[in-house]
Amino acid sequence: MLRSSGILLALSLAWGCSSAAAPAPTASDAALVAALCTWQEHPANPLIQPPDGEFLIGDPTVLRPDEAPDGRWHMFANSLLGIHQLVSDDGVAWQYLEPGLFGLGYVRPFVLVDQGSFHLFFEHFDSVTRSHIEQATSLDLATWSTPTTVLEADLPWEQEALATVGNPFVARQGDTYWLYYSASTVHLDDAGFNEPRYVGLARASALAGPWHKESQPLLRPDAKEPFRNHGAGSFKLLDGDWAGRHIGLENGIYLDAQGQSRSAILVLESPDGLAWNSLCPKPIIAPHGESWEKALIYAFDTARVGKTLRLYFNARDGWKDGVERIGLAQTQVP
Repeated sequence: MLRSSGILLALSLAWGCSSAAAPAPTASDAALVAALCTWQEHPANPLIQPPDGEFLIGDPTVLRPDEAPDGRWHMFANSLLGIHQLVSDDGVAWQYLEPGLFGLGYVRPFVLVDQGSFHLFFEHFDSVTRSHIEQATSLDLATWSTPTTVLEADLPWEQEALATVGNPFVARQGDTYWLYYSASTVHLDDAGFNEPRYVGLARASALAGPWHKESQPLLRPDAKEPFRNHGAGSFKLLDGDWAGRHIGLENGIYLDAQGQSRSAILVLESPDGLAWNSLCPKPIIAPHGESWEKALIYAFDTARVGKTLRLYFNARDGWKDGVERIGLAQTQVP
């Protein structure tokens, strides 16, 4: 859990409070805010290439060595043919474990450790126009239960284009589990595929449910938000609360000044986990140049080791003919 005795003041100033409302932040507070808004990419990026014969590996979610029974890093990520598990001794050099866990139609995983068990949430497309969220459980990261349905697209705003719910992220908030998820879609004309339109929230007293949804999305496309003017993408929290506030990351979907589709990772803050505002003035990772990150920066997961906060994410190097790979960015939290 990331804490600082004066962080709330520093973040409040960064979120738009006037200097007259409160005294100036300390140097350590300012350094913490700066760390959340300044990340360095690993020099070995991209770390993970798609499986043989494929052009996509994305939506990573990770477990630290202290969370895994074998003391290694574990990652779950999806290709077009399903969800794969990868392992690493250092979180930099990764290898695939075969066979894959779940096949065609299973995408966008998230792994949660809770009460001695591993819970893998993921999106399952049961047709080309409809998806729902499922969960499977394991005690050893090797044998998994039969997936069961957690959430379906049954609200009007979840069905505005395709009827989809996915990109699950689950966290415990006191005695309740919070499930942030993406819903519905927007079409990227230049890329020829769809990305999520909204981010919603459901809550439950147990992982098995029942899950109770907020009636309206928490994040939506907004013409006034330059990095979320087309879709909300996906969303995850940083672990813990920050002096009573929440910090989240989002890969917003947007059209740039030339009308080209883009996605970049944003840092958001909230007093209650429901109403979200930008913390950093610009994305922490954005498309650039002719690199492996040329076109779109996509979904992600974070892991903290000591003072190092790791951010695993995938990026696409083109639009209709793009290849997606996974890389790492890091920041040092004071």
